[in-house]
Amino acid sequence: MDAAAAIAHILASTHAGQVLPRATHRAEYHRLVRALHPDVCALPGAADAVARLNAYAAQLAALDAPTDDAGPLRVLPHQRLRFEGDPALLQTSAANYQRLLALRDPASAHFRQYLPAALAWEGPALLLTTATPVVPLAGLVLPPEHVAWVLSRLLEFVAWLHQSGFVHAGLVPEALALAPATHGLVVLSFYHLTSLGGPLTTISGKYRPWYPDAVFADKRATPGLDLALVQRTAIALLGDASGHGVRLRGTVDERLLTFLLTPRHNAFEAFDTYRQLLRRLYPVSVFRPLIL
Repeated sequence: MDAAAAIAHILASTHAGQVLPRATHRAEYHRLVRALHPDVCALPGAADAVARLNAYAAQLAALDAPTDDAGPLRVLPHQRLRFEGDPALLQTSAANYQRLLALRDPASAHFRQYLPAALAWEGPALLLTTATPVVPLAGLVLPPEHVAWVLSRLLEFVAWLHQSGFVHAGLVPEALALAPATHGLVVLSFYHLTSLGGPLTTISGKYRPWYPDAVFADKRATPGLDLALVQRTAIALLGDASGHGVRLRGTVDERLLTFLLTPRHNAFEAFDTYRQLLRRLYPVSVFRPLIL
């Protein structure tokens, strides 16, 4: 795309994602500004295009700095994220990550793709590295065909986690990131991870309404807890940030919505039921590129 076409494309755009891919927005922003800045480009509309780019870059930068249960989270270049929150919670998350990394059975070797590639301390901050570029799930709204594969990854991860004897207890948007290029999922934090069936001592305060009522009565880490959070996260990703699904009536396939609103208590059964539903929703399996 030459400079004139780039200017026309930017000025015709209505949101940042049409111009700056979420996963690589910094690099693309700098490339376009270098080509279109009025100091180097005399074409009509160049200044307006750069102003639009600046506004889009600011919007995306804000999405790259969410706040999770521990505090600020920063998305950095080179497939890194820096957690700058409460040191005690970061220590807990890092220790729980190591518990999962220590699992050596064949299934766990496969499911390491859902974990960060590495964690390292950078002063009081925790630096996380991923194997591929990722985009934090918090704040995203995706079409149903993409929520379909995200939910599949989440259910598969939860089934493995429960098989391994753990409950995550914090699978909320800020704890997750997507790898658009590969349709992958990375779980970013493990603040509330505990033994399956054991006592539940902490939850994600911001998402307290998403937890099943039984959690507060029994204070136990049950399979239904993770499944409820996964369902609510998928509902939020479809566009209802409340996680309740009411706003999705009439816009999302009723079969999918019924699945998301029905309480589930066994991860393997839920995953199997969902796979059958996917075959009905999408009879022909097609890889749909996710452009953010």
